[in-house]
Amino acid sequence: MKFLLIFALVAFLLYLFVRRFFVKKEVQSVTRHHGNRNFILIDTTSTILSNATRNTLWTVGIGFILFLALLILGLKIKVLWIALPLSFYLIGQLFVYTNHVRFTKDQRIYFDPTNNQVFVDLIKADSIAFNLATDIIQVKEVKAIQKNRGILFGYYKIKLRQGQLIVPYLVEQNSAATNRQFFSYLNKNFKITVESRLFPII
Repeated sequence: MKFLLIFALVAFLLYLFVRRFFVKKEVQSVTRHHGNRNFILIDTTSTILSNATRNTLWTVGIGFILFLALLILGLKIKVLWIALPLSFYLIGQLFVYTNHVRFTKDQRIYFDPTNNQVFVDLIKADSIAFNLATDIIQVKEVKAIQKNRGILFGYYKIKLRQGQLIVPYLVEQNSAATNRQFFSYLNKNFKITVESRLFPII
């Protein structure tokens, strides 16, 4: 009976996850008039998001299978409980994934490569306008300790005179020319400190 309850809980969590990210819903637009026709959107792609989703589901699925196996076999073979933290780590990638995807979708970054001007539209906060050359105080990277099935979660934390900008790796992984120019400028012109975390939650 106990294992049936655990299985039902796992199935319910997977249902909520699928409903959250695979059922089409009306999305609030964050696009506003920024008065500059040279601005180009710096964003991720549907392919990158699909790969991240697929690989994260595999990782989380393995974590759940390992967890259930430990519950069943660990009662007889106590030494197997040493793998319990690993199962929690794999399952925890679901929360990192949802956090980064939500953050990526809740903002739009526009970049003008002719003058390094940046305009950021945000759903939950006021828009930000700044210049890469004059308004950045500090750049920091926060990333996961390792890749999981080829996916490395992390983000850039950019401290500005006007506040702060967070840019997930999901955006950097887009190889579009303007994206490359944006991140290349950051890496060439600032001393970026790097911090590794088990779960790089934004």
